[in-house]
Amino acid sequence: MDRLRIREYRSEDYQEVRRLYAAGFSEKTHSLFVHVLTRPWVQLALLAPLLGVLVLSGSALASLAAAALLLSGTRLAVGQLLDRGVRLGLREDLQDIGASYMTPGRVACFWVAEDGPGGPLVGTVGVLPCVTQPGAWELKRISVRRDQRGRGVARALCGEAVAFAARSGVRRMVLYTSMLQDDAQRLYLRLGFRKLEEFLWPSLAARLVGFTVFKYGYDVPPLRDA
Repeated sequence: MDRLRIREYRSEDYQEVRRLYAAGFSEKTHSLFVHVLTRPWVQLALLAPLLGVLVLSGSALASLAAAALLLSGTRLAVGQLLDRGVRLGLREDLQDIGASYMTPGRVACFWVAEDGPGGPLVGTVGVLPCVTQPGAWELKRISVRRDQRGRGVARALCGEAVAFAARSGVRRMVLYTSMLQDDAQRLYLRLGFRKLEEFLWPSLAARLVGFTVFKYGYDVPPLRDA
């Protein structure tokens, strides 16, 4: 943690910021795959053809091969679902990070965490006006490189963002996270955020697999006069 340095985003960070964001999604493939396998309709959809193969072929080996094929296809479909989420983020505020977060005069900012001055980027966070809740600011793109977790990087980044919001006169912050991010949710609660609501992500595929999103809120305390 002593080597950690948080600074504002620069244009040369662009590719690494986007790579960190995409990597965070891809790491969740296995967790979502396991969750999908707990859905009753998925279990039925996998079991029916396996029994069909067993009955028609009379071969347990053929049934096992079919099981492996179906599970492989299911994992591929899960990966594609997360891939769509990555592409969505990369097309939104991360398409032009400078314009989204670093426009002079706008209450918005994006930070990166370095492993020492000039070192590799290990985390990111941004704050900008929330499009779904006028009057609130959204904490976004909280990403930490996998091998750097447990160092307090996310806590430090969020602290920087909240301090910026307080200095800027922001009184309400929100963030959105998913059921796959248990550690992140525990961090948000420790930072003083409260869970406000939960809902299924509004796409057919997400609804089918029960992909749940959580909204958290935080009342930013006003700065005290020195």
